Amino acid sequence: MKSRALFLDRDGVLNRERSFITSPEELEILPGVPESLATAHDMGFRLIVVSNQSGIARGLFDFEVLAQIHARLQQGCQGLLDAIYVCPHHPSEGIEALAHACTCRKPASGMLLRAAREWDLDLSASLLVGDAPRDIHAAHAVGVKAICVLGEKMPHEDQWIGERPEAFVADLAEAVTWLKPVA
Repeated sequence: MKSRALFLDRDGVLNRERSFITSPEELEILPGVPESLATAHDMGFRLIVVSNQSGIARGLFDFEVLAQIHARLQQGCQGLLDAIYVCPHHPSEGIEALAHACTCRKPASGMLLRAAREWDLDLSASLLVGDAPRDIHAAHAVGVKAICVLGEKMPHEDQWIGERPEAFVADLAEAVTWLKPVA
């Protein structure tokens, strides 16, 4: 039987939004995140982060620093994250090898499709929690339902532009209430 996933955008969903997090010390886990992840985990969901990290392409930090940031993220999330997928590309800026269009940068769905292959996931039974239209589009393009956290970037539902999610919520804890236990 295939697993279900709770796909999670990183910045603005799991940790406080900043323009770029360039060191582990800058990562600040949002209140209630570990408890919300534990609830989803106990309901049988794989917890998979899918995050655009164009700061790598732009030379703001490298893969080694990103690994340190994600080690801190994993620690702050009580070790519950099953996987963290990142897109290091930017379509037009930065280091030549990483400055190009790709299939992994949201709104493309490459990270979700890769996770589905590697973790044997049922995308139609999965959910993505994001905080931007690109997250919602990436999810819907592969049949994943999407919930939008209205945080600092998108303070009002009526300001939303583009494809609408299944719901708007205040935070990850409220998003987790949309999950259904395995029958």
